[in-house]
Amino acid sequence: MAADSQFIHLHLHSAYSLAEGAIRTKELVKACQKQGVPAVAITDSNNLFGALEFAMAAVDAGVQPILGCQLQVDIDGRQVVMLVQNEKGYKNLSKLVSDAYMQKETSPQSSIVALEGHTEGLICLSGGPMRGVVEEADLLQLKELFGDRFYIELQRHGLPQED
Repeated sequence: MAADSQFIHLHLHSAYSLAEGAIRTKELVKACQKQGVPAVAITDSNNLFGALEFAMAAVDAGVQPILGCQLQVDIDGRQVVMLVQNEKGYKNLSKLVSDAYMQKETSPQSSIVALEGHTEGLICLSGGPMRGVVEEADLLQLKELFGDRFYIELQRHGLPQED
């Protein structure tokens, strides 16, 4: 986590993402408070299990909680990040996550069709690097659904596909 108080992490996995994150929500909030980070999002994979615990700890510590989720969507295995803007967004995200578990027997996955009518109050980040022209068309569908609340996410982990 950056010590720069202007930095706000919007794509972070907690211990509720099992193999993808290790930090517990209360430890995350303490680290933000110690480093002067004013706000932070948790975007656990396909779940909101830690949302309440995180939000309560963050508010108590004076850190702005941003609730979200990394959701598997049927776009070439893409995982998009959804951030909650308001109560309507939280309800929509809760529905999308619940429906994703009902759609597929193996692992939760949502469809672009399922997103229709459930994007109000949500900000969508494109997730990882793009993988070609076909995916570009799929991302344009997301842009159509979310309008000015859709952002291409840039990541720098030193991987060639991130160039």
